Amino acid sequence: MNHKFIPAVAAFLIIGMLLSATPLAYAATLQFGPKLEVITIPQDNQKLAKGIIILGIDMNPTYPQAAPINIDLLSQHKLIVTYNGATLTWRVGDPGPTIACNVLEKDKIAVQADPKTGDGKQGSWENLMTKLVDVSDKFVCKPRWKSPTAGILESVGVLDVYYVGPLPTPQDEVNGKLTGGVTGAAAGVWIADNILVVEAFVTVGRTVAFGSDIQDICVLGWGVVATDFEFAPPTAFITKPDGTRHWIWPNAMGSWVSCEELALAQRSLLSITIPAGQDPLA
Repeated sequence: MNHKFIPAVAAFLIIGMLLSATPLAYAATLQFGPKLEVITIPQDNQKLAKGIIILGIDMNPTYPQAAPINIDLLSQHKLIVTYNGATLTWRVGDPGPTIACNVLEKDKIAVQADPKTGDGKQGSWENLMTKLVDVSDKFVCKPRWKSPTAGILESVGVLDVYYVGPLPTPQDEVNGKLTGGVTGAAAGVWIADNILVVEAFVTVGRTVAFGSDIQDICVLGWGVVATDFEFAPPTAFITKPDGTRHWIWPNAMGSWVSCEELALAQRSLLSITIPAGQDPLA
C-alpha cells in the first residue's frame, strides 16, 4: 500500500467509528436517562374515560329554578408519578413533584372563504374546523398525595380539577327562558369538550425530569336524560358539613358517547351559534 494514503484511510475509519457510535450513545442516553412518567385516570365517567363538570343551568320548563346552582364543579382523576419506574417519596414541607394543568377548549368554526381573495377554506369538504382556546385560567388543579406514614408523602393519589369560571345564577332561567343577570347563555359558552394536559416535573440532585399525560374533561350545562339532551334533574345528593348539597347523576351524559356532540346540542338550546371564520392554514 502507498504509505501516503495511510493517514487518510485512518482518518476516514476514525470518523466512521465516531459517526456510527453517535446513535448508540444517543439511544443509551434516551434509555438510561431520567424519565418521569405521569398517568391519570378520570373517575367521573369510568365507562367513557372522561372527567365531567356540570355548571348547573336549568333548562327544563317543568323544573324551573329548582336545579341546584354550582352543581358539580369538580372533575376527579387518579394520579401517579414515577421516576424511572418508581414512585417518589418526600417529607411534608419539602418540594415534591410540581403539577401543572393546561386546559384547551375545543370550539367549532364554520369555515368561510374570504370573499375577496378566496383564501381561508382548503376545500368544499371543509365545512367545520376545530379551534383550540386556552382556558387554563378557568381551572385549578390540586393533587392529593398518599401519605404512607406520618410526615411522608408519596407520588400516588388523586388530582382534583376545579372549574372556577363564570356561573349561572338562580334567576337566569325561568320556565326555560333566560331572564337576565349572568345568564345561562353567558355561562353556557363554557360548555365544551376540553383537553386536559397534566404536566409534572421534579428536581433530583442537579437533574430536572419532566413528564405529562392527556385526558378529557367534558363541561356540561346540565345532566341529560338517557336518550335526549333535555334537562334531567339529579337523582341523589350528599349533604356536606356546611349543609349544602353535592348533587349526583347516575350518568350525566345519558346515552351520548361524544362530549363534543352533546356540548354542541346544549349550546344550541342556549342559542349559542357556531361562529364563522377562515382557516389560517388555507
